[in-house]
Amino acid sequence: MDAGLKRELEAKVYAGERLTREDGIALHESDDLVWLGRLAHHRRTELTGDRVTFTLNDHPNVLGESAAALPNVVDDVLRLRARQDETGGLHTFAPVRHESAMPAESLKAFAVARLLLDNVPHLTALWDSHGLSVAQLALNFGADDLASATPEDENAAPEKKDETGRDELLDLIWDAGFQPVERDDRFEIVKEHDKPISYAERRSEPQQVWA
Repeated sequence: MDAGLKRELEAKVYAGERLTREDGIALHESDDLVWLGRLAHHRRTELTGDRVTFTLNDHPNVLGESAAALPNVVDDVLRLRARQDETGGLHTFAPVRHESAMPAESLKAFAVARLLLDNVPHLTALWDSHGLSVAQLALNFGADDLASATPEDENAAPEKKDETGRDELLDLIWDAGFQPVERDDRFEIVKEHDKPISYAERRSEPQQVWA
């Protein structure tokens, strides 16, 4: 992609203009993954700031029409955008990883989807489909939500169903520099998680042994 087209696309994104099919194709064909990520992250930050929502009880079968596949095909993404214009109601789009896709291809899919889908509020990374490391990187390529591609194990003990996954996702979000916000399947906020106090911070304050 030549520098002039890059500047033109950047100007559109920063001005909040709707991107065309030609713009989407140019973005998808770009080899500059860092540039794409920066543009998508700008758009994602405009929408949700530093917050990352997550859920342990939601997956595409629950989301129904609010999750869709084939993010690598610009025309499919634009058809979804047109349908959202007409009907509304989609909370999120969840790019599905194809078996042969490399991590860079998945990250490009997230970036292009976030830039084109200006009328879908969230972009979900399915951590058990893409893998935790790619899902974490996707948070800097337009994704602002984490969910599972498959239902929980219904046979797991209730008290053990969520905690391991929740702690892992909290650490993943914190380590990426974002604020984790737990949600339900309607994208209603369940809990905003404050970052835990580090051991060094705890030791810097005298421990109150006696009240």
